[in-house]
Amino acid sequence: MAGPVSLPPGFARQTIATGLTGATALAVAPDGRVFVCEQTGSLRVVKDDQLLGEAFVTLPVDDQWERGLIGITLDPDFTNNGHVYLVWVCRDPYPHHRVSRFTAQGDIAAGGEQVLFEGDDQSKQGGQVSAGHQGGAIHFGPDGKLYIALGEQTAEQPAQSLNSLLGKILRLDPDGGVPSDNPFADTTTDKYRAIWALGCRNPYTFAFDPGSGRMLINDVGGKFEEINLGQAGANYGWPAADHGPTGDARFQGPVFWYPQASICGGAFCPRGDAANAFPDHYRGRYFFMDFAQGWIKTLDASSPKRPIPADVFATGMARPVDLAFAPDGSLYVLLRDAWVKDGQFRSGSGSLQRIRPDRGL
Repeated sequence: MAGPVSLPPGFARQTIATGLTGATALAVAPDGRVFVCEQTGSLRVVKDDQLLGEAFVTLPVDDQWERGLIGITLDPDFTNNGHVYLVWVCRDPYPHHRVSRFTAQGDIAAGGEQVLFEGDDQSKQGGQVSAGHQGGAIHFGPDGKLYIALGEQTAEQPAQSLNSLLGKILRLDPDGGVPSDNPFADTTTDKYRAIWALGCRNPYTFAFDPGSGRMLINDVGGKFEEINLGQAGANYGWPAADHGPTGDARFQGPVFWYPQASICGGAFCPRGDAANAFPDHYRGRYFFMDFAQGWIKTLDASSPKRPIPADVFATGMARPVDLAFAPDGSLYVLLRDAWVKDGQFRSGSGSLQRIRPDRGL
């Protein structure tokens, strides 16, 4: 729920950029630039605390409901190769997920799009709201592979099928190839060999712990919002088992859950002593948010046993969607402050916020 924003004592919040349209995801570069996805297709750049007027790239997206430009990650060697990876939903020849790579030349993309992976034809997948539950998060794992989370577009049953990419976590090589050690590589064919885990509903965000390599996946509820431990070959049960704890041995239950709202934004607090490093209590903790309830909470996920207590870090955020820690230790929070892309959608309502220890800022 929006405002007033409340933070723990000793922290300060700044609004860095406003006027973002349909904000969905962000990534922070080693040089401090922040790349922000707008659902309507533009990847924007915030540099030296200013939103640049020219987009890094603008894509011909299908932006109905939850489709659009919905995921971004930067190459671990971004400083040298400038590679930017995006997940978006194409209009043509039919709506489908696409994973693309672009190369930065300064603050814009140069050399055109390299298509790495094409998803299923969504017009054939069903769903009560077929443009819903798109997922979209993309990150590099500690193994150097790309992980991509796709929702089940409200169709439910495809989440359990190895002949559909919907409701899955995918794993790819950085060039778009399928790793031979993927768990279903020998039992599936073609692009479905990319499936790494299944049974997700709408895994909107996830993150890897730089310390342990542990992966936590935020899956938007059913009856409960879930945080799942990412594991090769895992089946999280949707829709055969509703969200929340399960006694069904076929499925892996969550490490944390709470009643239905809309979980999003996952990041691990850095453990180092950067200029704006958080106090020791927060280092290594998992930060996550809720779009509907407007809070940021943290939990210690070092021992994934249920239930894990979560601590409130912030409240009053206006429909937050993503967060990420910068190299200097600051926490960037992306606020959408808008509902899905429908007839009442509001442009320019989003903003980028920065939270860091208060040292007289």
